[in-house]
Amino acid sequence: MMRALLLMVAYLTLLPWTGNAMAAEPSPVLQTRGAATLQVGAVEYLLGRPDADFTQIAAADLPWQRLNKPNLGKQRDGAWLRLRLHNTGDAAKRWYLLLKWPVLDRVAVRLYYPDSDRWGQSMLAGDAVALSSRPLADHHFVYPLELPAGERAVVYLQLQARETLALPLELIDEKQLIEGKLRDVTLVSLFFGGILVIVLYNCSLLIFTRDGSYFLYVLYLLSAVFYVLTITGFGQLYLWPEIPELSARFYGLSAALCFFTPMLFALRFLGIRRYGGWVWAVSVSLTGYWGVAVLMLLLAPTLARYLFMDSVALLHCVVTMAVTLNLWMRGNPSARLFSIAWSTLLGFTVVNLLALNGTLPLNAWTLNGQLIGMFAEFVLLSMALAERINVERNRRIAAQQLALHASESLAEERALRLQAKQEALDLQLRANEVLEARVYERTRALEEVRHGLEAANAELMRLSTTDSLTQLANRRRFDRLLDEEIRRARRAGSPLSVLLADIDHFKRVNDSYGHPFGDECLRQVAAVLAAHCQRAGDVAARYGGEEFVVLLPGLDAEQAVALAESIRCTIAHLQLQHGEQPVALTISLGVATLTPSLVAPADLLAAADAALYQAKNAGRDQVALAAEVNAGEQTPALNA
Repeated sequence: MMRALLLMVAYLTLLPWTGNAMAAEPSPVLQTRGAATLQVGAVEYLLGRPDADFTQIAAADLPWQRLNKPNLGKQRDGAWLRLRLHNTGDAAKRWYLLLKWPVLDRVAVRLYYPDSDRWGQSMLAGDAVALSSRPLADHHFVYPLELPAGERAVVYLQLQARETLALPLELIDEKQLIEGKLRDVTLVSLFFGGILVIVLYNCSLLIFTRDGSYFLYVLYLLSAVFYVLTITGFGQLYLWPEIPELSARFYGLSAALCFFTPMLFALRFLGIRRYGGWVWAVSVSLTGYWGVAVLMLLLAPTLARYLFMDSVALLHCVVTMAVTLNLWMRGNPSARLFSIAWSTLLGFTVVNLLALNGTLPLNAWTLNGQLIGMFAEFVLLSMALAERINVERNRRIAAQQLALHASESLAEERALRLQAKQEALDLQLRANEVLEARVYERTRALEEVRHGLEAANAELMRLSTTDSLTQLANRRRFDRLLDEEIRRARRAGSPLSVLLADIDHFKRVNDSYGHPFGDECLRQVAAVLAAHCQRAGDVAARYGGEEFVVLLPGLDAEQAVALAESIRCTIAHLQLQHGEQPVALTISLGVATLTPSLVAPADLLAAADAALYQAKNAGRDQVALAAEVNAGEQTPALNA
């Protein structure tokens, strides 16, 4: 993404130096290229008079004023412009007048030839005008000007817009028109290509993390794409060329969305709610305001002027900067890059506005300043999101290490308790030998010893039937329960299934990452098995090494296979880390169900083992169901 930003900056750096050398600029609002034989006068303007036509404006003695900056502000009654031209060449030639602010409602242009007292054809463009009605299909408003050899002409423009009358004008020949369009298409392609990469990257993070921040960020990106399509004119050129009734309101709607969606993103990403106070109140108020503005622009656009969105937008920029800086100072880890990103966008936007106001010169840098700032902001915000992923991953690793230390401490404490019990038992035995002579006290002491021995035996029985590493049942306990469940299933005629599972390539895990990490893998797999054995009678046991077995009373083959598939998927999605390196873990499972031919424990386990062997031969990380064995067939031997 940074490479794309640098490429865009380098491209714009070269823009002012491409093409023919600029002719002497007759006005600060009009750029000319390829016009060596064309004398160009100053651009003059006249406010109001929306009902007059071209002939009336040309004939009347009106107070025309020189236009010294490419911006007339908001003019509800519109404005008129005029420009004098003289073709000093010896051949007729066509030039093109470009108005590079394609969000104005209607701009009509007509050419008057004073030498022959005739008018050219009226040409109309604007975002409230269908593309097919324009003189030339282009993302800018382009008007071809035909000038015979040696003849003078006056260009009249009538402008009407609800938005600010920004007037970045350019007068060029056909070659410069083609080159300029290629440059604009290249620039916008770079922008949208970079945005597409950022959108796909954040969509992938949304899928894997399920974090709503990425969804809101993608919404912001799409709103910005909508805005850029509108202000560059490419939206009306390619996407909605013949819908002028909608196109006329897209500029305000896309701008409102570009305020509304980043506020939603900031509320979630920066966690503003937990800070409360004025930070929360201001953020919620601005979000609500822009939400209302979006709805009003969609449903009642004529009432949107009562929202004073231009003034609120300026206030919004100042207030949101204060909010992000406040969160940065209060230690919010994400506010630093967010503040830098927002400042970058505001800085480039200010440059663009100053150029449109005549304070800075109009060139590729200033005219496309907001585009550059927007792309830089998106790159920085993507970096902020990536930084948060790293922080959360480090916290998760720290939590896992803490849990490991707690588990080790618990094991040590358990060993100390067993040692203490053994010492207490030895002491009790010595006391019994001393008190043998006293019958009553001997009887009482023996009774106490009996109770102690029963408790110790119960504990020893539990320990003798439990695997110390995984805390699952061990093989001895499982074999006993299997025999009981088979007899019970045969009496009741109920189904009984057995899952035999083996961790894939476990020896490679031990050899690559060490036995402590291998033990952790066994514990993680054991936890998944235990979580899937929640019914009464379900038993998960460690059968030996990396092999596990699950006893499922009451489940037929189809249900057992579904449970086994759930276990396999859960283990495949375990997020194991060895240091900074993620480690994938998969498991293969064999399923066998009690049938008339599989009634002995050894036969049922042998069938499950054969299914497990089939799953491993088929590529591992899958579930296989044991084929039904007919009476008289030899069941395969259980794998070692």
